[in-house]
Amino acid sequence: MARQIRIPVRSFGSEVGTPAVPELAEWLKGKRGVVADLTTYRLERSLDVQEGVAIPAAGGVFYGERLSGAFLGMEDGVLVGEPGIDPAAVADDARFVRARRKDAWVALPAPRMLGFRDACIGEEEEFSETIADLYARLAREMRDAGVQGHVLVADVADAIELEVLAGRKVLFFPRNPETFDLELLLEYQDTLVLPAAALDRAPDLMDRFRVRKLILLDAEGTDLAAAAAELADPDMLEAGGYCEDSCSDYWKSLVERALIPR
Repeated sequence: MARQIRIPVRSFGSEVGTPAVPELAEWLKGKRGVVADLTTYRLERSLDVQEGVAIPAAGGVFYGERLSGAFLGMEDGVLVGEPGIDPAAVADDARFVRARRKDAWVALPAPRMLGFRDACIGEEEEFSETIADLYARLAREMRDAGVQGHVLVADVADAIELEVLAGRKVLFFPRNPETFDLELLLEYQDTLVLPAAALDRAPDLMDRFRVRKLILLDAEGTDLAAAAAELADPDMLEAGGYCEDSCSDYWKSLVERALIPR
């Protein structure tokens, strides 16, 4: 049998729905002595299905509810008072995730997806910078508590968010790369995330921007082989995934496919 090169699989998050009450109650029985709730349940379930994933990520867009609650000065998503943060709950979540997998990242909705509005600062750019700065502080608190880094799931490219937040430990994930401004993203981030079906966009983007990592979403082995032959060394490649349904089978299949014949 021909030898194969295994390409690492990176998670950008797994969405978890609301369980039935009996299922949640049974799960809580096993958490006596641990602070746990529906969000904790979702974090655990999102992570546990990622067996074999080289760079797992607990969480997803669902984590926005917990994250929003960590911002002070807000009433129903509107900033009405002195902005600040209370990191206690998100730091507890970070320690919970760390206890389950030491190598895990956490996937969060990017700041704009939280839907915050301003009734205090009075200047749109300053408001956006304030939210991004507070968001960065919360992310640092979570990393200080043990998570390896953060995936920020984003619907649009926002220059303020990218300037404040993009970095070695914060990776923006364009949820809809077909409509996302990848050129703006690559001004701040040297990781290019593309659906495997859109691999033909990579050469132009990689010519114009410094790309250190190419991540192909929902890739087949043939997609990874084509990228390795034409665009990047295998050590620059990752197979990416973002699961919204039937996640156990999703991650298993993605890991099994992430092979290039040598």
